[in-house]
Amino acid sequence: MDMKTTRKSLIGFVLTVGLLVLTAFPVIGAYKAHNNDEDTTYFLQAYPAAVGTKLDNCYLCHTGGNVGKKAYDSCDYCHNVYGFRPPFGDITKTLNPFGQAYMQAGRNLAAFAAIAAGDADGDGYSNEAEIQAGRLPGDPDDDPAVTEAPAKTYTRVQLRQLPKTTQFMVMDTAKAGDAYCTYGGVDVWALLQDAGIRDDAANITVFAADGYSKSFAVEDLKKDYAQGLFYTKFPWLRYPLGTAYRHGDQLPGNLRYLLAYEENGYPLQESKIDATVNKIIGEGPYRFVTPLAQPVAPDRSAWSIDRDDPPYPYNHDRPVIRNGDYCIKAVVAIRVDTAENRSYQYDWNGRAWEMVQNGELAVYGAINP
Repeated sequence: MDMKTTRKSLIGFVLTVGLLVLTAFPVIGAYKAHNNDEDTTYFLQAYPAAVGTKLDNCYLCHTGGNVGKKAYDSCDYCHNVYGFRPPFGDITKTLNPFGQAYMQAGRNLAAFAAIAAGDADGDGYSNEAEIQAGRLPGDPDDDPAVTEAPAKTYTRVQLRQLPKTTQFMVMDTAKAGDAYCTYGGVDVWALLQDAGIRDDAANITVFAADGYSKSFAVEDLKKDYAQGLFYTKFPWLRYPLGTAYRHGDQLPGNLRYLLAYEENGYPLQESKIDATVNKIIGEGPYRFVTPLAQPVAPDRSAWSIDRDDPPYPYNHDRPVIRNGDYCIKAVVAIRVDTAENRSYQYDWNGRAWEMVQNGELAVYGAINP
């Protein structure tokens, strides 16, 4: 594996998912934004039936893991191990057994045939048998004998029958610019309780229609988060016309994690893929909205030409993660994990964009629906 980094790889974060990247429109893997399609092209040539399934994703070859006491899915684990800027970590440490076998076999189209009869994850099933069954050949907890987890699928009507939470909040981003807006939707913890979340649940993993995912600790979903101040005197900040708050006002109330279906009183625009840039356009019908862990002053965009100018320049070393970068568009599924089991199976992947169109949301895993 060539570990040399170019400017393109720094911007696009190529090596984070150096083994997987491209799918066919309208299904697009979460790895597409990382600018490397060679390995996935090979995989889908070898297994064309895998297009749009859960195998058509980063976690075919990359694993999640723990950093300190916190468990991360494959996306965030790569971000932590490899990093966003130099000095980069060792990307090979994020490979699961199947990814390692593929790399050792030559990392080309022939490699998949060469490792087909092997059992990379040691679960008693060959790599070929697992792939044909739609199971992950690098995950020992996922094999053809595993049954689907309990699941509850919500419709638009059912979600709107749950108590509605509305909150005016800041969307603090690294690049897109900061904005204040009002999101309306369902408190995520209340949603999970309605779905029958079990007492031993430890984390949830939230999936977008394009396969992108992030994990969140259940304990964090139960908390209230303090509001910060309202700022208007910086040109990169946006806020709705007619906002009653003035610069420096303390925003009232506390914030929660939301599954939002409204922004500023209007339904979220239905998400779709812009094939020209391979990015999601729109937020909805559902967006997972994350509050700031603690109030901080907004800063400039990382893309701003004057990002180092006072006041509030772009801050590389902020103590709080920018919540806007953890708000997930086009959410179609939430997997509930326990500390022992992060491999619950429920086959929603092949119909993800149909779920977007129908306004469906699947909650599955460690639940008693």
